[in-house]
Amino acid sequence: MTGPAFRRAWIAAIVLLLAAIVATSLLPLSTVMTERGSDKLAHFTAYFLLALAGSGIVDGKRMWRVALRCVLLGLGLEVAQALWTETRQGSWADMAANAVGILCAWLIAGGERAGWARHVESWFLRRAGR
Repeated sequence: MTGPAFRRAWIAAIVLLLAAIVATSLLPLSTVMTERGSDKLAHFTAYFLLALAGSGIVDGKRMWRVALRCVLLGLGLEVAQALWTETRQGSWADMAANAVGILCAWLIAGGERAGWARHVESWFLRRAGR
């Protein structure tokens, strides 16, 4: 777990990222995202960043929870797109892109590398002279 110095800031950043993912998933699709493949890249990037951010504040034993929550969020949003929006549709391909992003984040920041935020905090505090 990350230390108390920045815990609220890390959580706030994750909540903002989460809110951005939810909003962009449920708002009408922009014309920019209709280009072939750019939608999947956006899904990959969003869930990669969310899982990576989550891995920063947990230890390696809890990384599976971060990954599971990200997968469930993606699944829930795809279902919501299919059921509650008129301009969006749920997609298995989008879910796959989400899952690949989550898996890549796990491979980069899972296991012993999870909890990386405490190292960033230590570096920042050293640079600030604390």
